[in-house]
Amino acid sequence: MTSSLPHVVMLTNAVAPDKLGGLERYVRELSRGLVAAGASVTVVAKRTAADQPEDERGTDGVRIRRYSPPPKTDPLFALRYPHVIVSGVRAHLDRARADGHGRPAILHGHFPVPLLGLARTRQTYVYTCHAPVHRELLSERRESYALPRPVRATAVAGLRGTERLVLRRAHTLVTLSTFVRDEVAALDRRCGERVQPIPGGLDTDWFRPAAVPPPPLDPRAPVLFTARRLVERTGVDALVEAMPAVLAQAPGARLDIAGTGPLAPSLERRIIELGLGGHVHLLGRLSETDLRDHYRRADLAITPTRAMEGFGLSTAEALACGTLAVVSPVGANPEVVSGLSPTLVARSSSPPDLAAAITSVLRSPDLDALRARTRSHVHPRWAWHAVVDDHLALYDRVPVAR
Repeated sequence: MTSSLPHVVMLTNAVAPDKLGGLERYVRELSRGLVAAGASVTVVAKRTAADQPEDERGTDGVRIRRYSPPPKTDPLFALRYPHVIVSGVRAHLDRARADGHGRPAILHGHFPVPLLGLARTRQTYVYTCHAPVHRELLSERRESYALPRPVRATAVAGLRGTERLVLRRAHTLVTLSTFVRDEVAALDRRCGERVQPIPGGLDTDWFRPAAVPPPPLDPRAPVLFTARRLVERTGVDALVEAMPAVLAQAPGARLDIAGTGPLAPSLERRIIELGLGGHVHLLGRLSETDLRDHYRRADLAITPTRAMEGFGLSTAEALACGTLAVVSPVGANPEVVSGLSPTLVARSSSPPDLAAAITSVLRSPDLDALRARTRSHVHPRWAWHAVVDDHLALYDRVPVAR
């Protein structure tokens, strides 16, 4: 006798822990939550390292089927990529469906290129748009992929067309924020009208305040923290540039930066040039335990995004740990802190405005009251059990994939 709960085939670019970005963690944690609720899940994704197995079942019950992408060193990487990815998905899809052992199968995509084959053949699928990928291709990936200048415009245009086709052919469209819904509408107005919002989820059982309350804030020596990919889009460079102005008001301030990316060498140089070596620290990639510990120890978490923040997972994680967050007014950032205080949103992502917002919040007479409300702001409404329930209700309305 098969379960009435579905077998969900997640189609995405990469999945955690193979890659630890926000989208990759979201797909893994949603999959884990669905399995815990009684559904079954297979994730079909590309390898991010040659030693990753083709077929693997995690201790959380999530099965992963992987295929190999073209090498990024290939001069024709951008042109070959769609064909190789579509072929990889096609090679695994029937087996991924069969992993459900008779359960009704739902295909759920999270990245446009792996969905291209389904869109062309008009198969039924759910699509969650996390952000318009074509807008990130040059700003965030230009140091990662071999994209000769004459190819860049073609690659971006092709990806934009792929996204529009995937959106139009989806049976159901989901976004994690109003910002991304509006981005979908900019690509295709009718698609924007069809979006069903389901907020991003986070593990609020893990990301929670420490058992021992933090020490009182010293406004002259605050601990600031950000967890960001080190690329221009995320604004980490602007946050480093803001630190001299912060130190003018809080001379003992410290900024810890978690994350990796192509900006790391230039950030290291700039920290030295600004004389910030004793105040700004690049931590690299952190374990989940270390990440949580840094959220808990911080007086303020900073999300200085310059462009394209589809949900703001790191902001939500900080709030769940009881730590206030200052954000730039970009993408979905203001939505995540909406209802707490407008002072948490900087006027812009420029260094002067980031510094002004940080120092203003640190001096706020309402600081303790705001800190007391941060946990309840995200829990339980964004806890995974609530987000999983929303997805199961959505899947009930989607025809079974054939």
